[in-house]
Amino acid sequence: MLNTIKDTLIGGLLEKLAVHHSVYRLPCTSEYLEELIADTLSENGMPNDWKPDRSHSVSIDMTLDSGHSISVKSGRYDPNKGTLVISGSRLGKHETLEKMLESVVSTHADYYVCLAKADQDWSHIPSKNDPKIYHLFVFEASNLDYGFEHWTRQDSKHGKGYKYVMDIPGMSATIRSTMSHQLWTTISCDIIGLPSKLEII
Repeated sequence: MLNTIKDTLIGGLLEKLAVHHSVYRLPCTSEYLEELIADTLSENGMPNDWKPDRSHSVSIDMTLDSGHSISVKSGRYDPNKGTLVISGSRLGKHETLEKMLESVVSTHADYYVCLAKADQDWSHIPSKNDPKIYHLFVFEASNLDYGFEHWTRQDSKHGKGYKYVMDIPGMSATIRSTMSHQLWTTISCDIIGLPSKLEII
């Protein structure tokens, strides 16, 4: 299923992103990206339940008729380090780290689809004629291990909040109290594979 999803998006997203950039210079993100991905999958034999009403479940943006669920993200790709950085849910409503992580693990999708950007490609807003470059990742959520035993708490040296951090081979993550307890994860391409480059000219 993973390869089918990735091959379908590689073949189908280029045309839709070209249409996006015929109108907009800014990158395709958020619900607009979700819709492009949902439509591309649906048009290629993978119907799904995505609707333009912003009412999907936490951490799951769409579910295919096959039952497989997908979380769509943008993300930042660093080709020099071989890493992808993605943001997750804000977890401040949960009282303890253990409950935060339980929420992350219990609500995650089966697959992540990330249309990431590299800083060097988007260091300025491209002109109409500049190429627009994205990096497509598709990987299983099971590649990520947010186990409670990996985490430690670090208090700010300046007395302004604290953060939870984890760092294991292949990934690291933080949850910062000063950022609404939002989860940020850095993932090595060693565990999710290299992305496919999509260039819109």
